[in-house]
Amino acid sequence: MVGSIGIALSGLTAQTRRFDASASNVANVRSTGAVPTTGGTADGKPVAYQPLAVAQTDGNPGTRASFTPITPAYLQEYAPDDDAANGDGMVAAPNVDLATERINQMAANRAYGANIAVVRTQDQMLTSLLDSKV
Repeated sequence: MVGSIGIALSGLTAQTRRFDASASNVANVRSTGAVPTTGGTADGKPVAYQPLAVAQTDGNPGTRASFTPITPAYLQEYAPDDDAANGDGMVAAPNVDLATERINQMAANRAYGANIAVVRTQDQMLTSLLDSKV
């Protein structure tokens, strides 16, 4: 019975990481950089933001969440006025889809709420058990 709180807490942690990754992606959606070449970036120009996802695995008990890079990390975008633009006016823009990020945030919020409900229910059950023993 007590193990369910640990499992729910690991779920809370996983959803927090999921939301953190999504929030970071949204905050950096316009963080462009130089289009990488085979030898790295050209002339020391900035590198585009590397968007993140969260991979959840079985923690036995519970779940583990780790940040993983989204691939491909960038899409080429025409922005000739950007300081990082190459000779063709192209920059590397993070491969972030704002609609997908919003869905990720909503799903993380719902899953977080479900894990909170498990913790509350477990607390009520333990309280009820202790009250009945008195």
